[in-house]
Amino acid sequence: MKKNYVWALIPILLVLVMGCASKPSVTETPAGVPDWFFNPPLQEDMIFGSGSAKMSDLNMSMTMAESRARQSIAFTLNANVQAMITDYTRNAGNTDTQSNLSFAETVGRQLTSAKLTGAGVYKRGQSSDGTVYVLVSLSKADAAKVGADIVDSEASRYAEFKAMDALKMMEAQLAKTDIKPEPVTE
Repeated sequence: MKKNYVWALIPILLVLVMGCASKPSVTETPAGVPDWFFNPPLQEDMIFGSGSAKMSDLNMSMTMAESRARQSIAFTLNANVQAMITDYTRNAGNTDTQSNLSFAETVGRQLTSAKLTGAGVYKRGQSSDGTVYVLVSLSKADAAKVGADIVDSEASRYAEFKAMDALKMMEAQLAKTDIKPEPVTE
């Protein structure tokens, strides 16, 4: 009789286990937040960045939200990321009186610098609590110019460094010789 109960419970258990299996998570946009804030439009020729701010003044909220959206685009185009992780564990004592000390720390910093010529407000919205949401767009053609400017800037800094290096080398060689340049007079 017990065997019949076990066989009858197996399909029920299978249904329960299948019901508990992981399902794809559905993220809902919080009330008042525009859907485009978390899910910017996908366009082949545009890059989008979103930002939000809630300040005591509406104009300041708009300015900060726009600034944060432009920062989002700048980080998409060019980000220098520095990170450090410290992980420390110490065990002390004998087997009866053992003491453990654990310490973990993570530090990160991201820097960016990009001239976003052509970036403009694409959409704006405000929730009932006063938070301003902004979506800024930048055409990929303008983004390519930003990338070229970054490369040109790096190349010019390297050329300037090499020129200064060559001048230092020349000065060092001139210091070793007895010949001193004389000014030309007419």
